[in-house]
Amino acid sequence: MPSDVEIERALATVTATLNDQKLERFDTARVQEIVTGSLGGQPKLTVDDGGGLHDESGVRVGAIRRTPSGEWITDRQNVTAEHSDAAIPAAPSE
Repeated sequence: MPSDVEIERALATVTATLNDQKLERFDTARVQEIVTGSLGGQPKLTVDDGGGLHDESGVRVGAIRRTPSGEWITDRQNVTAEHSDAAIPAAPSE
């Protein structure tokens, strides 16, 4: 189970990396690499196609999204909220 510090580290690393690289689209595989790398290669968190970040039990602990101005941001999720284990739906393909 990832600690609060590990979750915060992963979210901060994702935000900084995506904004530094100026990615236009969410790339699940790339973001998973960033998250896993921020945890020293330990696969403690999983990224879903909609930008949800889940712990080993499947509970959503964070969300990754892009603002209308193009900035990538992350939010910590309330793990005690109902349906917090649900995946965040991916944006429809154009």
